[in-house]
Amino acid sequence: MKRSYSGLNILQEKIFGFTEPKGFIRHLFSNRKYITVVIPYYDYLRGKVFIDDLRDNFEDEIPLDLDIAFLLYMLYDDFLTQIKKGAKTEQIAAYLIDGKRKHFYKKVKQKRIMKPLTTHVFEFETIEEGYTEDDDEKKAYLAIRMRESEILRGEVLIHDLDIHLKGTDLSVEELIAIVYLDFIENVKKEGNSVKVQQSIVAHLKRF
Repeated sequence: MKRSYSGLNILQEKIFGFTEPKGFIRHLFSNRKYITVVIPYYDYLRGKVFIDDLRDNFEDEIPLDLDIAFLLYMLYDDFLTQIKKGAKTEQIAAYLIDGKRKHFYKKVKQKRIMKPLTTHVFEFETIEEGYTEDDDEKKAYLAIRMRESEILRGEVLIHDLDIHLKGTDLSVEELIAIVYLDFIENVKKEGNSVKVQQSIVAHLKRF
């Protein structure tokens, strides 16, 4: 085990026995944990607008305490459910690699520069485009409460995918952000369609 796959480090604790045995009462109170997911502030606001639209169209079916944190949790739960149905590890890894590059990094454009060969002879050299971490944008920090087993399942998934991630570091928090940001990207492209809203309402009935 080379690293932690979430801020809580649950998988390593389980493997190396860092956690102490818990009595029944202590277990009840410690079974739920908080993890913090960071997303661009605009996408946080876009999610709030989406929830407002849900309430406008499905007022009687939307709980009053539905917020962005629960929407992220619900999308993560749905992601894990889809994986349990048999998605291929290579496809999941490719999706997450693309998602981290797309949502966590900003693209650096190609540049062409003149490189002197001699005093009077120059050649053009292309600097390849790449990616750099996007630290400039305002962020929203969301504390999400979920069962320890749900966080552990995400950590185990990332560990299983490690061989296919091509050196890309990934955490459960980033996985949740990727799933949410892809959802919001689709909403921005397609609009707050009734079909998308109905799918969220259907998921809400499972909780």
